[in-house]
Amino acid sequence: MRKNSKYKLLLINVIDTRVVNDGKKFIPLHKLTSFQPLSLGIIAALTPGNWDVEIIDENFDAFTYTEADLVGLSSTNTCINRAYDIAKLYREHNVPVVIGGVHATLFKDEVSEHCSAVVAGEAEGIWKSLIRDFETGNLKKEYEGGFYDLSNPVAPRRDVFEKYNYPIATMEFTRGCPFNCSFCGVPVYSGHKLRYKPVSAVINELKEIKQNYVIFKDDNLIGSTKTHKAKAIELFNQIIANNIKKDFLCFVSVNIADDIQVIRLARKAGFVLFFIGIETENLKAIRSIHKGINENPAKNAYKETFKSLHKEKVAVTAAFICGFDTDTVQDIHDRANFIRNSSLDTFTFTFLTPLAKTPLHIGLEKEHRIVKNNYPHDWIYYNFCHLTYKLKNGNDKEMEDVIYYYLEKLHTAKMFRRKLLKSLFYTRSLRTTAAAYVFNKHNHLFLKKSNTLLFIEKTYNVFRKLGLIKQ
Repeated sequence: MRKNSKYKLLLINVIDTRVVNDGKKFIPLHKLTSFQPLSLGIIAALTPGNWDVEIIDENFDAFTYTEADLVGLSSTNTCINRAYDIAKLYREHNVPVVIGGVHATLFKDEVSEHCSAVVAGEAEGIWKSLIRDFETGNLKKEYEGGFYDLSNPVAPRRDVFEKYNYPIATMEFTRGCPFNCSFCGVPVYSGHKLRYKPVSAVINELKEIKQNYVIFKDDNLIGSTKTHKAKAIELFNQIIANNIKKDFLCFVSVNIADDIQVIRLARKAGFVLFFIGIETENLKAIRSIHKGINENPAKNAYKETFKSLHKEKVAVTAAFICGFDTDTVQDIHDRANFIRNSSLDTFTFTFLTPLAKTPLHIGLEKEHRIVKNNYPHDWIYYNFCHLTYKLKNGNDKEMEDVIYYYLEKLHTAKMFRRKLLKSLFYTRSLRTTAAAYVFNKHNHLFLKKSNTLLFIEKTYNVFRKLGLIKQ
């Protein structure tokens, strides 16, 4: 151990925005300059006081070589090749590199070839041991974190985020997802069982957050059972009881619309925007991905769901997917028209992507339909903007072209401005509309240039500072 100086730990949130020139249309990963990389804050909190910790978030900074004693890289499947390039650079300078994150959890053997140590699973249970091993010169090749017991949570060090101007703070209450959607990676790397932090720990963290806007990164904050719902209600009640005044976004399923009292309580606590995986308005497509919870709303085109939420002054960001086995080109036209004409407030529109080791990916591999399978190189295509497998219906090129057409046609300032102005009409809430804009504008550059929407945000901020906005 050093006696007269501190070690330097450099933590990098890896983002690969490079373009592949393969003769086809390639949409690179976009930078998301809004949400804090919570896992890096947790790693920083686990690192002892004889270390200085710095983060580099490639959503903000183009990486340049920075001196360090130990480097930690966090990467998804899509960005793993960028992580390998950075790791190679440091290892050439004899600096040990640790790689963790989703890809390392799923492919630790592949990852271990490119780094000094790989962390598979969640780091809370093993990071202190890893640091001790480094300090004594006994760094192991692999560390298996597994699923951490969140009843003893580690609060992230939020001071390391102050390097960047994050407009939105990141929180979590749970990990895991109880559902079995064939395309979803969350149960694969985080488990089917919802694991909870104590509500008191969440409240303590929220009290320390400076930002007005907070996203709960949980895959499903409400869950699927009475026990899950009771936990969420406890959280909402404690936010209210502690007079925490924030604007929250969270991820929920359409079953939230079944309980108006829970919606009202969530809204009273400050949850003004729900992100809901609608996926498709087509019932056959819903059944093809085993998302049974969406079947009843799909029959009614989700109109009542949106109406119920708007009545309680809650906005909806809806996720839509294209490329199901049941999809035809006409279905894509219909889906785009549904998005245009529905009352949802904002949306995402992407390719169905067979994420690594999901039931969807395994099934397509068995049928020899995966076409982007030159791993690790081809992981860059798995960013929800590319067709990575052979379709069952019709011509791949024709389907690809129509999906690309609507990716560009729907994601415009005009479309989102129209949606968000309607949101003001549907919800009758300046606060909800402003929050829906803020939570989306950092993911869409064209929204930052909308003077109308910027005016709504600035007006809300003035009213909020004057105390004219009710919680």
